[in-house]
Amino acid sequence: MSLEQPNTPARPVLYTPEVEQVPADEAETIEKIGQMMVGMAETVRQKHGHAMRATHAKATGLLKGELVVPAGLPAELAQGMFAQPGRYDVLARYSQGPSNPVPDRASGQRGMSLKVLAVEGPHVAGSRETTTQDWVLAPDPAFISATAKAFLLNFKLGASHTPALPEEVIVGASYAARGVEAALEAVGLEAGTLKLLGREPLHPLSHPYYTQTPSRYGAYIAKVAAFPTPETLALISNPHVDASQDNDAFRDVMVAFFARHGAEFDLSVQLCTNLDTMPVEDASVQWPEDQSPYRTVARLTLPPQDAFSEEHYRYFEQRISFNPIHTLDAHRPLGGVQRARMQAYLHTQDFRQRTNGMTPAEPGSHAEVPD
Repeated sequence: MSLEQPNTPARPVLYTPEVEQVPADEAETIEKIGQMMVGMAETVRQKHGHAMRATHAKATGLLKGELVVPAGLPAELAQGMFAQPGRYDVLARYSQGPSNPVPDRASGQRGMSLKVLAVEGPHVAGSRETTTQDWVLAPDPAFISATAKAFLLNFKLGASHTPALPEEVIVGASYAARGVEAALEAVGLEAGTLKLLGREPLHPLSHPYYTQTPSRYGAYIAKVAAFPTPETLALISNPHVDASQDNDAFRDVMVAFFARHGAEFDLSVQLCTNLDTMPVEDASVQWPEDQSPYRTVARLTLPPQDAFSEEHYRYFEQRISFNPIHTLDAHRPLGGVQRARMQAYLHTQDFRQRTNGMTPAEPGSHAEVPD
């Protein structure tokens, strides 16, 4: 008979390299994903005259902030860059999901990317940055694809075609998907693909963002999320965004908000406590929070500022990249989807910066980022 009390948290699973299972043909799959993403970026370049990110091309907020790790975290949470209390400069990029900058009437996937500066420690092999920690997050707790092969298939069937479509076709598809998704949710169902195409137009600061896929968390394994604080949600009040007449509605609400207010997010981690219900190699599985809840490890503060200055636009969009491969080894992304994204994003970064004649930058502090 177990002496463990019902409310005692389960012990987190220790990280070992064996938690990853790499298919024999994964390198070929990853190469195909990279080629497809670069092809999408080339189509967008031909349409707009310059190269953009292959996904999440349209930025809606480009911000400076700080991340504060408090003292006194429990031992299982005091791991990696969170092992000691401290303060870090951060760059945050909010974005829309498509590979081309379509009007915001096409309200689909959104993203929040964080680059933590001046982080000390060994980085993963292949990282081109040695002093930053990137987190790439989205509004859903799990990824749409289970594996790298499924990721490639989803791109072939959908995302790879969108750069060549007329904008009004994309907008129409978004409205249609939004209606079907609402109908499914009304009867307790949801469809991941429809959420990518069409979700309710909400303020970019009004919902959580998740890494969706696991990473190493020092001695353990975890997913990471950023949750807006109650105070931030109160400042937003009504999160609905009217994008019917404004092609840049999400950008405009961000600029208006940060002209008067700051925003705060709790950066939290969900430790893996059971590899059967919280798998590493199936990114489509939402880890059950009743088995392991998200627990706060740091506070992200974004003070009042110009949320979309011209200087920020030139620097963020041309010279820096957000890639899960920019990471401490203590937070190395795990699973096939992340192994694919790390390499594919390097291909698209090279294409974007080479095509636009820009050199990459790795800032060490806010002072190096023009205002």
